[in-house]
Amino acid sequence: MSVIKIEDYGDGVRAIVFDRPGSPHNFMNSEVVKELHRAVRGLATDEEVKGVVIASAKKSFLVGGDLRELQALKTSEDAATIIADVQSCLREIELVPKPFVAAINGLALGGGLEIALACTYRIAADDPRLKLGLPEVSLGLMPGAGGTQRLPRLIGLAAALPIMVDDKQITAVKAREIGLIDEIVPLNDLIQHAKKSILSGTAPSDQPWDREGFTLPGPLPDSPEGQAVLTEMWSKIRRRKMGLEPAPEAIMEAVEVGLIGPIEEGLKLEQSKFESIAVSQVVKNKIRTLFLGLNDANGMKDRPKDIARYNIKSVAVIGVGQMGSGIAYCAAQAGYQVFLLEADPDRLEKGVSSISKRVQGAVERNRMSAEAAKEMIARLHPTTLYDDIAAVDVVFEAVSETQKTKDQVTAAASAVVGRDVPIASNTSTIPISTLADSAANTKRFIGLHFFAPVDRMKLVEVIKGKQTNESTLARVLDAVADMKKTPIVVNDGLGFYTSRVVRAYTGEAFTLLAEGLSPDLIDDVAVKAGMPIGPLAMADITSLTLLKDIVISITGDGSATGLKGLRLTEALDQLTAAGRTGKAGGGGIYDYNEAGKNAWFGLRDCFPSDGKEIDRELIEKRLLFTQSLEAVRAIEEGVIENAIDADVGSVLGWAFPSGYGGVVGLIETIGIPQFITECDELKGLFGGRFEVPKLLRGMNDRNEKFFLD
Repeated sequence: MSVIKIEDYGDGVRAIVFDRPGSPHNFMNSEVVKELHRAVRGLATDEEVKGVVIASAKKSFLVGGDLRELQALKTSEDAATIIADVQSCLREIELVPKPFVAAINGLALGGGLEIALACTYRIAADDPRLKLGLPEVSLGLMPGAGGTQRLPRLIGLAAALPIMVDDKQITAVKAREIGLIDEIVPLNDLIQHAKKSILSGTAPSDQPWDREGFTLPGPLPDSPEGQAVLTEMWSKIRRRKMGLEPAPEAIMEAVEVGLIGPIEEGLKLEQSKFESIAVSQVVKNKIRTLFLGLNDANGMKDRPKDIARYNIKSVAVIGVGQMGSGIAYCAAQAGYQVFLLEADPDRLEKGVSSISKRVQGAVERNRMSAEAAKEMIARLHPTTLYDDIAAVDVVFEAVSETQKTKDQVTAAASAVVGRDVPIASNTSTIPISTLADSAANTKRFIGLHFFAPVDRMKLVEVIKGKQTNESTLARVLDAVADMKKTPIVVNDGLGFYTSRVVRAYTGEAFTLLAEGLSPDLIDDVAVKAGMPIGPLAMADITSLTLLKDIVISITGDGSATGLKGLRLTEALDQLTAAGRTGKAGGGGIYDYNEAGKNAWFGLRDCFPSDGKEIDRELIEKRLLFTQSLEAVRAIEEGVIENAIDADVGSVLGWAFPSGYGGVVGLIETIGIPQFITECDELKGLFGGRFEVPKLLRGMNDRNEKFFLD
């Protein structure tokens, strides 16, 4: 099925128009590359053709390559074949002695931007939603169709590296400012301007780097200024353990060496780097979780299929503190009429003010128009009366994390809303089946564990109680979809899925602290291992007193395997008894001042060292393996029903290193037999919490895996 159409714009101008059937976006695969190459060669030899426009019939330009095709690659030779064809095609575009103009009408990402870079002139539509970037690194990949060579040759090292290494996607205005785009025009005039640029001679027929005497814009890689730019980026990359994310390192090496010689040599170097990166386990892990798993979750795979979609028009949010106001913001953004219910008028006013500030902030950052902001604020209806929420379609309960308060609110809401209206409790710890006892209709009670800050965090843990029915699950998932959140559906239990795994991670960090290890060392190992922030620094931000309450609520009778030998409660008791409550309370594990943070001097008295040294690798294993083990226990107990949801939840929920694919992906990356061996060693050293679940031992005996290659 053809993806490319050749259109005649008249006066000797032809167009290669991408229009993938059955898809909202254009993306590349090996068949499309062959089709593009044939089109380029045909137009290059047609003497009537003065120039070529590359355009899209979709709302976006092109959004990259076919990730399923990349996921299926087995060898570096397979990757070499694919990328050699792409490079040959794009190099031919820029060597044809005719202008090629990219008419960029929407997103130009990955291979889409690389096609535009191979064109000799680039025009973008004036649309704030339009973004340009090379986001391959976010999936463990690197640009392979010339991006590492053409982009810095066009805009210089300093502007190019963040786009490639940090996945910095930029607007057309910014792209024009740095020289990535030549013109910005109204969308309706895009094709006309593209044609005009060819006929007027504005669009050149060659690339700057193919002209005699070309020099790189800005500092050269081997100049002092260029070395400073490269050193700064290398420093950022090396904050993580080398090898954990090989793509940024490969990009840097391709840029540093490739820019010194002619572009042909740089393209060969990029290709060789791409070949090894593309078939790495990191790429397979990331594509599985961040593309396949994420798309399935966003596609509401767990929504009951035989229930028609609900037309939700209004919701109630009870409790408008930090979490409630965040939920209300997202609900109003989804187009719902949002009734904000709070018993205290002062707290209600504060909550509305908080939402208004977020809306205004979005306007100031050009993420929302002033008109859209006005309409969004108009959808907020603050009230102190339960009767005002009687007609809503869904209730979000977001009051404080105490069962007594939640029970009172649930009972009051149940008394006024329709019997079939779902009541969704935002809780991270209290069992849903327990909270449901206060609802008039327990079948309509469900848990929704949002993550803070709600307006930025995508994950929502949807918790089914023992009596939650399918229609309640369906309606709540419809609301989650409208709010553009990513759900994982789990069953009820202490700590559900996410909180119990995070408890295991945090608990191991506090156990290491109780053993007398420096908090700076513990946190540094975690960050080097790929976590965004150290667990102890995060605990201080959360508040040690709040963390203590959370731990109590999900510990149960203390007999769980994951608690054996854990010193979390002991450590928290000692710290809070010493008046250490966390960052907001003046200090916790760390002291804070204008210069930053330092370990509290009293730690040595609370947790004297036993004098035994422990190496960084062993600390890392303890911090990461304990999460994977707890995730497998949750699968074994039926709390979470499949491994991919466990991985999506861990990467989106608390930013577990995506290079492993997630907490379960870590096990498969290491290999189940090796993971079991290492856990048995950890159990011998540190206790029963490292006991390997029967599920995992059984899989090993049967030579099974969680994921198919």
